[in-house]
Amino acid sequence: MDKSSLGTKISGFFHSPRGYVYTAALVVSVIRYVLILTLFPQFNAGERLFFSALSFFIIAIMWESVHAFNRYLNQKLPFETGVLRRFFVQAGSCLAVMLIIHTSLIIRFETYYTDYFPSEIAKAIKVASYFLDVFMVVGVNTAYFGFYFFEKWKKNLVEKETWAKEKAMLQQERINAQYENLINQLNPHFLFNSLSSLDSLIDDNPSLARQFLGQLAKVYRYVLQHKDKELVSLETELTFVKNYVSLLETRFGGTFQLYCTIDSDALERQIVPVTLQILIENAIKHNSISEVTPLRVSLTSRDGYLEVSNPVQRKTQIATSNGQGLQNLRQLYSFLSSKEVVIESGEVFTVRVPLL
Repeated sequence: MDKSSLGTKISGFFHSPRGYVYTAALVVSVIRYVLILTLFPQFNAGERLFFSALSFFIIAIMWESVHAFNRYLNQKLPFETGVLRRFFVQAGSCLAVMLIIHTSLIIRFETYYTDYFPSEIAKAIKVASYFLDVFMVVGVNTAYFGFYFFEKWKKNLVEKETWAKEKAMLQQERINAQYENLINQLNPHFLFNSLSSLDSLIDDNPSLARQFLGQLAKVYRYVLQHKDKELVSLETELTFVKNYVSLLETRFGGTFQLYCTIDSDALERQIVPVTLQILIENAIKHNSISEVTPLRVSLTSRDGYLEVSNPVQRKTQIATSNGQGLQNLRQLYSFLSSKEVVIESGEVFTVRVPLL
């Protein structure tokens, strides 16, 4: 065994409950030796050493007995059944055993009391020694209970911290899984609606359908490039929206109009990719568009939010809506910001998305 390992074991012993008790027993023995030397000069060196050592071994044996008895009571009378009840049973049993042992020792060494002390003083010493027994038993058991509850508190604190860290990790994993799930829902949704629009143009206007397909390729390239990103700058998203609006103009002619009023300082702020496409698509899906009632969508930056609004021109039927688009968007932003996506409805439908 190397010196460092031996030193670690010795240090561990003296920083354990047993080490503290043995140290206290040694201190008490030294104090007893000094008191005997000072108050009872008639005792020789061997007798002083004997009684001092006896004090050390009594405390040590008492501790080991309490330790063994405590393990037995942990099975028969656990702390959960009542702390006070456990303390009185444990301390009372130890005290009874201690008194029996002490009485046996007094009988064994009676000659010391009769030979060295007057009768009255001998009786006082015997009574005082019994009180000392009570003090030691209560002290040792109280120390044991104190060590037990301190270790239990420390263990619970470590477990609580560990549990909190594991909970945070699980929460983050759950959020990441939900985020990926929502992203995977949004991208196919965009593709489905775009292909549906293309299908409607193929028979009516093949030339326009080819133009539409080229615009769709540019738009979907953006989706593929940013599908693994949590955030993009608003400026990047607006560049994408220009291509997307070109796609819509091919589809609807002049009946769809987009008005953009964005402050320059908002362009470096970030949003979730394809946010604007989702909101514009939502407006198209739920509102009628015709030459008589063109759809006008406004993009505005204000107070740390991006506002997307349009007059309500509600359709009588919405063939492809599943009602999840805005809900998914709300969930996405709840993972990324303390600010919520705000939806206001009335004559004008407005969605306010926080700029991150």
